[in-house]
Amino acid sequence: MTQCPFCKTELIIERREIEKGVWATVEVCPNCTDEWIDETEHDRLVGLFKRKTFNLGGSIAVRIPKEIADLLSISAGTLVNFTVQDGKLVIAKT
Repeated sequence: MTQCPFCKTELIIERREIEKGVWATVEVCPNCTDEWIDETEHDRLVGLFKRKTFNLGGSIAVRIPKEIADLLSISAGTLVNFTVQDGKLVIAKT
């Protein structure tokens, strides 16, 4: 996309923080300030938050993406608690 689909202004490519610690390349309309990401960037962002579980000894494990671990100051050896709320697994630092 090179022009805003609404006002036809030339779009500017910028790197923006969409969540604390999570950056994306976006196209921004300087006129109406709308933002868009292309399909490749969308897939990259979805991939940051989607992981496949795997067996590790007698447990099921999942890797925490570095961007999210950095955001939450989680590193090897950090103690976490697991809870289930509304059918979702919640992992919180202790």
